[in-house]
Amino acid sequence: MPVWQKAACHDGTAEGAPARRYSTDHFPNIARLLTATLGFPDADEMRGVRCQHAAGISHIATANSPWRDRVVQTARMFGVGTDNTVTACDPMHRNYRKPILRPGQAFHLARNWPRDAFLAAEQLGISTRPVLLGPVSFLALCGMAKGDNVGQSLMRLLPAYIQCFEQLNNAGCFWIQIDEPILAHPGLPAATLTHMDVAWHVLSEASRATSLVLVGGSGGFGRHLPFVLQLPFGGLHVDVVHGYRDFPYVLQHYPAYRWLSLGLVDSCSAAPTHIGMAQGIVEQTLRSHRPDRLMIAPSGALSDRDGLADPDIMSVLRRKMSEIVAVASRRMLARRGASTRDFCENDIRFVPCADDSVRH
Repeated sequence: MPVWQKAACHDGTAEGAPARRYSTDHFPNIARLLTATLGFPDADEMRGVRCQHAAGISHIATANSPWRDRVVQTARMFGVGTDNTVTACDPMHRNYRKPILRPGQAFHLARNWPRDAFLAAEQLGISTRPVLLGPVSFLALCGMAKGDNVGQSLMRLLPAYIQCFEQLNNAGCFWIQIDEPILAHPGLPAATLTHMDVAWHVLSEASRATSLVLVGGSGGFGRHLPFVLQLPFGGLHVDVVHGYRDFPYVLQHYPAYRWLSLGLVDSCSAAPTHIGMAQGIVEQTLRSHRPDRLMIAPSGALSDRDGLADPDIMSVLRRKMSEIVAVASRRMLARRGASTRDFCENDIRFVPCADDSVRH
């Protein structure tokens, strides 16, 4: 088993035992912080896995389809016919294909793509982190029949998600990434947040030994951050590039013993990351967070869209992955006595602001 996997997953129990949790017993001298990607859409799945593994990425996400297709792919995964789709515009993610659910739509697990991608990577000797679109986000991004609502549909959908989780557990999956892009919307009704709270408690129960990583939408969680922090996940991803306003609150309120993924490398631009500034944010985080529970990641899924206009897209992606590894390449030692600073971005990324202020 790879060293990083031991560091991320195990106590002293034998492989396959039901109780699996983090312990430093297997990895007492951490040489560098763990690294992660949030998906590799728009590229051949296994080519992407090999590329990430070769770059030194430890937590490799798989089964993350391009945004324009992922809602439709999730619909097909859970037995929804997709002949009837319309083009919709999500304010945070632009145009996508929107499936229209039938009245009283029934759901079943038609095909488990996340498990298939996980097993394909296992054949290469690489353990990955499958990605699923969260059930409430999926339903909110679909078209509802008259008389139906998210709450009614959620009760019919959750058993299919539970079956998906059971198959991932049986395949030996240690992590599942759940994307909730609708959490980037500032005006979500209270009922939607209630549905998400119910769904996450059900999914947490179904995940058993598998840890869930919550990833929000582009731009961070905003006003929903206090709600997000009380959900039952194993790890949280924070987009420090585009959702940097969330960062001070997370530093103050996020427990040090929980897994935290910092999105420090801009996934939407080919512009280079300022490694020194990004490492400064890591040092700031380590003043209040355990280094053995911290991952360095891109801001979002690595993709050839949104500005990555390079003749050889793989060269851009490799450069982005090398930046992720570079930020985590040396162990950060917290400097005591330094004042807490907020961070914001400009055209060179991650410039520290004055104490207790945010510059826009």
